[in-house]
Parts: sequence; structure tokens; C-alpha cells
Amino acid sequence: MSDELLNKISLDVAEAVSFNVDTADSYIEENNIDIEKYINRGFDQLYPKNLSQPKQKEELSKSKSFFRRVVLAAKITHECHSEWTFGSVKFQKMVYLCEQVSQMNFCTNYSKQAAGPMDNKFIHSVKPQFEKQGWFKVEKVKSGKYEKVQFTPLDGVEGYQKYYSNYYQEVDTEIQFLIDTFRKKKTDEVELVATLYDCILEAQKEKTIISDKLLITKIYAWNKSKKKFSEEQIISGLRWMESKGIYPSLNL
Repeated sequence: MSDELLNKISLDVAEAVSFNVDTADSYIEENNIDIEKYINRGFDQLYPKNLSQPKQKEELSKSKSFFRRVVLAAKITHECHSEWTFGSVKFQKMVYLCEQVSQMNFCTNYSKQAAGPMDNKFIHSVKPQFEKQGWFKVEKVKSGKYEKVQFTPLDGVEGYQKYYSNYYQEVDTEIQFLIDTFRKKKTDEVELVATLYDCILEAQKEKTIISDKLLITKIYAWNKSKKKFSEEQIISGLRWMESKGIYPSLNL
């Protein structure tokens, strides 16, 4: 800190304790008050040194990562299982999106599947884990001409909550926002958002200038099934994501 700045702050402090600047300044000097020490301490409190550094994510073992992901999936399922739109695909995409804001250093293996980003190994493991924990029964049921995956709460369904509170307390607001936002959305809408999210992340990592044109190209290159979305739908989906603040950051 320069002498000029220190003197200015010293005078400002003196003015705060007396209408007579000379008297207050003399008082500080006579009593050997280290004004710079207290000023620096105040700056440290206002601007902690670690704020300039990205928060380090906890390194998770595969077993810890898996269980925490199961707990997060249970939270999503508990809140959305009664919605008629909540099937296997919507479940997968909501898990993906909530994991992105969880700030957890998960062990994941997402790949580009027809319905968007998917971690096949986890998705096929989480469902039997639900039954093992006594949280949900997962089964395929007839829904008109089609089959859908149904999640039925079991007697011990609330057992996940103590783990969720322990793991996700700091990001519960963000996760709850996503759950509430997508709770009644159609599967295709959630699929498009999850795919766009992953495409944006990919472009960020490639250090590519992100544009609507680039994202349209990436969506159509993802899988031929993405042709079901028009360019207008993709752009509309992107604007909606921006308006809701559902946009990836490399710092997550």
C-alpha cells in the first residue's frame, strides 16, 4: 500500500473519530496504533485471498461418486415421479442437468446418445440401486400403445433425504430450481436443453466462438434423430436457456 493512500485512509479514520483531524491523528500516533495492520486486516475480510482462486472440487472415489449420484437421482425422482411426462429419458436428462450444477467432481462417462448426453453404465445401475435402498420400485408399464418406465416410491423412500441434505445443502437452491423448471416439461423439451447444454460445454472447451449457427450444426451432427428439432426450435430453446440462466460454465 502506498504512503499516499495510507495517509489518506489514516486521515479518513481520524475524521471518523474526531472533528479535529490533527488531534485524532496525534492520538493514533501517540498510542502506537498500527493503522496499516488494521486496514489490511479489513481488506482481507472484504476480499479473502481464496476468492481469487476457483473453489477446488473434492476428489471423489468411484464408490463415493456413484452413491452421491444415486442420492441426487433419488431427489429428482421423488419430486417428479407422479408427473405423467416423467419416464426414463426425462429422468436421464434431468439427472445430467442437475449433476452439472451440483459442483461435485463426479466420475462420469457421458456419451452422445440419440436422446442426448447419457451415462449408460450409471443409468443401468441406478435403477436396481433404488430398489436395493428401498427407495423406489422401477418397472416398465404399458401406457397406451407404448411402454414407459415407472418409478413407484417404496416405504423407505425418504431415506435418501439425510444423504441429500449432507451432500447438496450448498447447491440445493440451484438443483431445486432445475427440478421445478422441468417438472412439467415434455420429454423432447428437456432432451433439447440437455443436448444444447452439452454442445455449449463442448464448444467452450474447444475455445470456439459460440453462435446460433454453430450450435445448430452441433445439434444436427449429434445424431440423425435430432432432425426432429427445427432450427427455429433450437434457437428458441437456446434463448429460453439464456433467459432462465441455464447455461454452462467451465467453472462448474
